[in-house]
Amino acid sequence: MIKLLGQTRRADITFRRNGQISITARVSRILKIVPGDSINIAYDNGEYLLFATHHANSIGRYMARCYPSKKSGNNYCANSIKLCRAMLSVVNTTAEKVAFMVGEEIVRGGIVYIPIITAHPL
Repeated sequence: MIKLLGQTRRADITFRRNGQISITARVSRILKIVPGDSINIAYDNGEYLLFATHHANSIGRYMARCYPSKKSGNNYCANSIKLCRAMLSVVNTTAEKVAFMVGEEIVRGGIVYIPIITAHPL
């Protein structure tokens, strides 16, 4: 049997070796990302948790700063070679990119975290 569609679900976040991070609208809505915010990943009890850091003023240089990928839309991009290469090493791959699904949101200390499902990269 041959499946015509190998994957039927689009990845929620994609990390590329060159440092580009693509974030879907679903993730940006959950984290309430606006242009100028930064993303980061926390490691807790074997889980990788994605979260956003909201900056009151967007003056200055921040790592993994988010910007819209198009004028009309909620898809975002960010750039961080350090973050991308760390996530590529988590799944032990030499590929140019790795894409992940995310789980349900978790709120801890007023910060919204989203677990990244690293067991089944796309």
